[in-house]
Amino acid sequence: MIIYIFGDDNYLGQRRLINLKEKFKEKYGDINISHFRIEKKEEINVAKIISEIETMPFLGAKRLIIIKNFTINGDPKSKEKISKKLKSISENSIVIFYEEGTVKKNDKLYRLLFKIAKIEQFPDLRGGALLNFIKKEAAKHKTNIEPQAIERLAYLVGSDTWRLSCEIEKLSNYSYPHDVNCKDVELLVIETLQTKIFDMVDSLARRDGHSALLTFHKLIKMGEEKEYLFSMIVYSFRNLILVKYLKENNENLKEFEIVQKLSLHPFVVKKAISSSQYFSYLELKKIYQRLVIANLEMRKGNFDPVFTLDLLLSEICAR
Repeated sequence: MIIYIFGDDNYLGQRRLINLKEKFKEKYGDINISHFRIEKKEEINVAKIISEIETMPFLGAKRLIIIKNFTINGDPKSKEKISKKLKSISENSIVIFYEEGTVKKNDKLYRLLFKIAKIEQFPDLRGGALLNFIKKEAAKHKTNIEPQAIERLAYLVGSDTWRLSCEIEKLSNYSYPHDVNCKDVELLVIETLQTKIFDMVDSLARRDGHSALLTFHKLIKMGEEKEYLFSMIVYSFRNLILVKYLKENNENLKEFEIVQKLSLHPFVVKKAISSSQYFSYLELKKIYQRLVIANLEMRKGNFDPVFTLDLLLSEICAR
């Protein structure tokens, strides 16, 4: 039996791997378990892996072989050797391939595993799936989170399930024996950089230059890279243009349809729809062109990023 676990959500993928391993221990014991972790630029002992797959279980009915990051970090020759072996795997062996990063879908080993293995994919949680995850995680701590608090937590943290699980545990301990509410979330959960960028763009949309500049300089003082902040602002305005274009060409287009068309996170789309209402499509095009030109100039070292951003933010608010 072959199981292939992969996807961008490493928290849920890792949790599933642990769950499978514990179930194997309960049924067959822990004497027949082998682990392999493939690192980048590492010489892979393919013969050892194949030997473990072929070895008969010792005082048991099954063997479990866990191979991490082979699709991502394995070299072509090693993958070819493993691929040949997987076509004739023993019934006594359970082989789990687990990937901790993004898998290339044109990879030969990926395509083979997709055909012959039991697939367990864990993409980033979005929309309702993310909200349900928060609710279920809270239930594990015997805590209830109010609907508005769930929305706010999802907005502040996004689809980082590792961090969400920690934040939910913290909120549960803090609020016990009461439900977690929005005030608890605001008090205990720190905004991500992306959330603060969204808030800054909101301020720009409302022509609130004071709030926008205040947020920007707070981020600088926190040690955020100026170039990265600039790229995030460019990214935000790019999304505003795309959303504005779609809405102007189809007023009846639903939020979830925009998410599908642009392959953006639902919360990103929701904020973009809200902020784009304060701009005309022509204004957004001009702002984006100005940002792109300034970005190129800064990369050449012609302008100081902080001064350039101060000037640009002021120009946007004064439009």
